Parts: sequence; structure tokens; C-alpha cells
Amino acid sequence: MSGQPNAQTALETISVWDNDPTDGRITTVAKPDPSQPPLKFLFLRAVPPVDNVPGTDGFRFWSIAEALRRCADFWTPKVVAQRWQRGPVLEVYDDVGEDLQADYDRQSLGFYHRTTPNGILYSGASPDIVCHELGHAVLDAMKSDLWSAGVPEIDAFHESFGDISAILSALQLPSLRTAILQETLGQLYCKSRLSRVAEQFGIALRAEDAEAAEIDCLRNARNDFTYSSIVDLPAHIAAEEVSSNPHSFSRIFTGAVFEVFCEILVNDAADGSSPTELELLDTSKRVRDIVAGGVLRSTLVTAYFAEIAFRMVQESAFIKPEYAEILLDVFERRLILSNETAAAILAMRTASGTIDDGGDGGPDTEQAVVAVNASEYGLDKPILVQTASREANFIARNGTPSGRSLEPMSVETAASIYVANLFTSGQLDADVVPVDRPLLRGPQSAKSHYISSEQGRLVLRRRLFHCGHRMCDCAPYENALTSSSDYPKTKSMNRGAEL
Repeated sequence: MSGQPNAQTALETISVWDNDPTDGRITTVAKPDPSQPPLKFLFLRAVPPVDNVPGTDGFRFWSIAEALRRCADFWTPKVVAQRWQRGPVLEVYDDVGEDLQADYDRQSLGFYHRTTPNGILYSGASPDIVCHELGHAVLDAMKSDLWSAGVPEIDAFHESFGDISAILSALQLPSLRTAILQETLGQLYCKSRLSRVAEQFGIALRAEDAEAAEIDCLRNARNDFTYSSIVDLPAHIAAEEVSSNPHSFSRIFTGAVFEVFCEILVNDAADGSSPTELELLDTSKRVRDIVAGGVLRSTLVTAYFAEIAFRMVQESAFIKPEYAEILLDVFERRLILSNETAAAILAMRTASGTIDDGGDGGPDTEQAVVAVNASEYGLDKPILVQTASREANFIARNGTPSGRSLEPMSVETAASIYVANLFTSGQLDADVVPVDRPLLRGPQSAKSHYISSEQGRLVLRRRLFHCGHRMCDCAPYENALTSSSDYPKTKSMNRGAEL
């Protein structure tokens, strides 16, 4: 045999990266159909022919298409409406322009390219980045009110969900499952190709800002981070530690979920010391169901990490009662749940082993609107911020190293911290607002939010989620700075992104 695929096989299969370009491992998969319902995609450019040579336009295009299809199909059973937040089709820009970035703006996904010392990096070349950004779209389709909630922990959970999406979606590839079991010798709770999210992107980001990414990837799910109130954290710090930036803070929750995944795998495997590839696949789907169930049950409160952890424990008990203790142990040890909260949750157990607190949060929870004083930022009116609900049926508490329960911050405090972080990180655009001094400089692609003037009021609106978590190269407030209008407009700005 020549070793070349026959004509029929070449039309039906494609070659793609099985995880991240840095690993250099290629696998063969069925050629995807981006337009396949119910969660459909539309690439806004001519579809290139299949090209199985890495680095070519055709290879990149079909690698993105495959990662999108795989990730969407994985999450489809948990998207109740069976549609994206804005409709049945999600647009895809596989190369918006030059930037070290990728984003989701409710109508589309955008991927970019950047010239680096190691050549041109395409963010869409990494299945991790693709499945992370699509994770934002999935979560938005599942629980849309998280989009506009001005709560630091809710943004951080959105980022965590993206990384969880990347990790679990990767496990849908048989070749990767086999490789991971070989690499880890069946002991998955270690740093590996699975736990490392977006290696190539992280290395490029670190080359521009040594504190912006971990040493060998963007973020590593195998970590020992424990919960600390976001009030007590700096806005920017080296990646080896946790800051209040949502991408950084998200690693606390991602690390807990990765640990839960590994413990459930050991618990369910016929031989916990040597799980099989199919057991790995089954565990990925169980953890998906637990996370998604927690999301759908959750109430929008300021202590959202504790809330979503409690709801995941609640959901896990419905799937298998013994899972609840696994989750409680992990969340309590990482201080995401306090000892007191864990005890209260166990007290809610029914005779069947499920956990019932008398009602779920669900999507109809009323949200509060808070007026944040913005005079220190040069604005003559307060900014109205949509934030968490003021009440919930059961408010879970985070823990402290000393064993105390942390009282959730008020919605007013959460909104103020949220706005302050947007200003100091250069993510806020206010072109439509007359101000007596310019806001912080930052590239347009980093502007996740903007201030809208509506009937004489200033209202905070989200534009997009993006994967970059560098602090912008910002100058102090008092300096006369270039307006953000001098920077290139992103796809969403050109189109006038909806809220």
C-alpha cells in the first residue's frame, strides 16, 4: 500500500491538531459540518478545500470547524433551548486581524493572528482556545443573565467555564484520551497535556508580558489555588499567584472542577489506578452534566463561586448520591465552601441521598441595578450597573483558612469593584460619553465593556468576552491620552454589538 488515503476517505476525513499546536500531534477525524443543527455555525468567508498540511489556510479552517463542531455537540444535550443566545446560527471569523486575542460577542466568535518570535500565531489554531471561546457562547445560551451581571465572581466563572469546556471537549477525541492515559500512567491528577490550557497562546502571551501567563501554558487546571475574597487581591500579579482579574481568579474554580473530575474517575473506574479510555469518556460527560446542572440551578448572587459549587453538589447528588461527598470535600478544602456551609448542605439530604433546599434559583431570578459613583474616573454622573440579586433561597458561604464563613459582599460593593477593575485594566470604552478627561488607553479589542448614554443616564453594557488577560499598557488617569477611537474597531464594533 502507498500509505495515502483513497479518494473516498480523503473526502470524509480531515487531519487536525488533537489538542494544541505546541504538542505537534495530529489526529484524523470525520470532516465536520459546521451548519449541522441544532447549534449551527456560519463562517463569514469562502470555505477552503480540505488541506491536511499543518500551517496552511485549509488546515487551520477545518481544524477550527472540527473543534467547534465537537465542542457544540458535546454541550448540546445541556442547552435546553437548542439555540445560541442570539439565534440558531453563530457566526465565525477565523481571522479578524492582528492581535493576540480571541473573543465572543453574542453574535459571533472571532479569532486573530499575531506575529511572534516563533512565527505567526493564529489563536484559532488551538482547539483549546476555540473550545474556550465557544464555552462562553454555550454558557450564554444556557444562562443568559450571567452576561450582564456586574459581579466579579460571575465573570470569573464565565472564564472558568471556558477552560472547563476546553478540557472536557478535548476528551471527546479517542486519540487524546489514549495519549493522556499513557502520559499520566492513568493518574490524571497531575500537570499534563490535558490540564494545560492553550500552551502556544500562553507562551506567546508570556513573551510579551512575563506575568500574564503560566510558564508553559495560558492556565493550568492542575493547581492548588484556594479561595480568597476578591476584595483582598491585587488587580495584577504574576501568574504564579491569583489576582482579581477574572481570568486569573477563574483558576480557583477550574482547579476544583479538575480535581473533582479526577476523583470521580477514580471512584467510578473498575480499577481506579488504571482507568480505561471509555471510563475517561464517561467521566467527562458526568462532569459536564454536574457543571451544567449547577449552572441551570444557580441564583445570581455576589458569592457566585460558593453558589455554583453548592448547586453542583446538589446536581451531583441527583446523578449519584456518593458524588456529593466528593464535591463537598474538594470545594471545602479549596475554601470555595465553608465548613459551616458544607455541614448545612449535608443536613439537606433526603432519604434518597439527594439534596433539596426547597427551590432553585433558575433563570428568572430578579437582578438589582446599582448606581456606582464614577467621579474619580472623570464622569459627572453615576454608572448604572446591572448586578446580582439581593436575595436567594440559600446563600452558600466561602470559607477562610481559620474555618470561618465569609459573608457575601453587598451588591453595591460588588458593582463598585467590578467597575474599578474595568477602568484599571483598560477594558472600558466610553466614546459616547462626554468626559472632562480621557479614560485609560487600551486596544479596542480589549474593550469588553462600554458606557452607554441612555435617556440621560450612564449605563454599563458588556460588549464581549475575550481570552486575553493582560493588563493593557495603560497610563495614569490624569495624563492626556489618546481616545480609544484612534484604535482599530473590532468586528463587533463595526457591526454595533447588541447587548
